[in-house]
Amino acid sequence: MKRAHRVAHARIWTILAFALPLALFAVLALRQTVPLDRPPVLISAPEGEAVQ
Repeated sequence: MKRAHRVAHARIWTILAFALPLALFAVLALRQTVPLDRPPVLISAPEGEAVQ
């Protein structure tokens, strides 16, 4: 039989293994900002290459 503290320890690490990456990705997604001071630039195909 497993000891209670080992079961609790395993649960905590399992929760952290899922929660920490989710929190990291959420913070990174919320920190992204759109550059409002620059106008959009049209990116065209290089000269000499055919566009299909």
